[in-house]
Amino acid sequence: MEGSRGYGAVRTHVPSRPVGPQDDRGRRARRFCSVASVVVLVASLPFVRPNILGESLSLLGFAGFAVAAVLAVAGTEGGLRRRLGPDRGAIPIAIVLGCVTAGYVWLLIQAAGVVPGRTFQYPLQGLVLTCAALGALAIVCQDPRRRRMVGRAVVLLLVLLSASWAVTFLVWLVAGPGSAAIGAIPIRGYPEPLYFPFTPSQSSYAVLGTVYPRFTGLGREPGWMAMYCAMAYFMTDMVGLRSRWFKIALLLGLVGTLSTAGFGVFLVVWAYHRFLRARGGISLRNYLRQLGGLAVVGLAAWAALEAPVFGVATKSTQNATSLGERQLATEAGIRALTETPLGAPPTEAQSGINLISDISVDGLPFVLLITAALLVPVVVMWRHRGAYGDAPIYVVFLTLLLSQPPLDSTWAFGMVLLVWELRRADPAPPERPLLPVPPIRRPAARSRFLREDLRERS
Repeated sequence: MEGSRGYGAVRTHVPSRPVGPQDDRGRRARRFCSVASVVVLVASLPFVRPNILGESLSLLGFAGFAVAAVLAVAGTEGGLRRRLGPDRGAIPIAIVLGCVTAGYVWLLIQAAGVVPGRTFQYPLQGLVLTCAALGALAIVCQDPRRRRMVGRAVVLLLVLLSASWAVTFLVWLVAGPGSAAIGAIPIRGYPEPLYFPFTPSQSSYAVLGTVYPRFTGLGREPGWMAMYCAMAYFMTDMVGLRSRWFKIALLLGLVGTLSTAGFGVFLVVWAYHRFLRARGGISLRNYLRQLGGLAVVGLAAWAALEAPVFGVATKSTQNATSLGERQLATEAGIRALTETPLGAPPTEAQSGINLISDISVDGLPFVLLITAALLVPVVVMWRHRGAYGDAPIYVVFLTLLLSQPPLDSTWAFGMVLLVWELRRADPAPPERPLLPVPPIRRPAARSRFLREDLRERS
């Protein structure tokens, strides 16, 4: 014990325990397991639904996520018992996991007799492959460094795939459409061509005399890849990848998908993120910015409907059958609100193609629970963190609302979970406090004698 400067303060020196060879080896082993968990998880992404190999090899993707979770536990000092302290950022993660799990429980209730002809096989498979995979992702992202590594790896993967599409398109311009094919990938039992350097493409598309490879990327169809590119565009700042070239590559990938819904969703969310998102308190400048943002959102919605190549009007003339089937499925979902709100056997060719259509198949409770998993955390966290980081969540919600099926869309919910993990307040490591410790101030002396006494003690 040694004296300390200051009134009545005593500083106790506690010698630190010497670090031995075993401690050093244990620390290196935990670091290796921690990094390996991120590598295994990212390598498993193509095998989870709705990604490129998820339809046929979803069990392999689930196994990869499970191995990543085990490695993450082994790489965390104290394992799952490690206490990270109270963290309000864990609330949205619990809401997402709880609502998605409750949705699959509802599907089991449907199979128990609410809807005739349903079996327990598919709800049980979805419960295991989707909810357990999300739980494994939450375990891997428990550590602040791992969650940032996962976020960066996912964004960089999408950037590289988008850049690959740009290279393939340039090769097609020089050597002709269909050039540089290097293989095929089986998707839903059909081979999908793979072009140099690594560009999965579902088909080709002619625009103003130029043939483009329609970009599938990580998703099983272009619409999913458009959603991923739009999400990654808004996530670049969250993971510290602020180079404009990353965003340009992601925009090229979004254009390469030629997805009408993806194009429209990105424009609307970008307009919200740029103009309408709350920032800087209440002022005339912010009011004018948000007022102008309403006009920009309206312009973006008009462009999504009327823009050449991407607009709904153009697609209605070039792919009228698909749009007609989607419209019939959506109308069936609206009718189901009053006729069969608990779900019924599918009646349309594309029943369940989006959240509205899914009311007619999986029932209103399932749709409400999935919607709650996406939007309730935004409302809960608004008062604590404002609107920071909510743009990727809106991309997923609008995509599922308009154009993609919510059932068994594991990695769509995984991206939402990853965004909330990145928004969590990183707990302080043991060797340093989370916030700077304010200096100890001496009590104010109330008399001349006390001031002199303090001066002598110092």
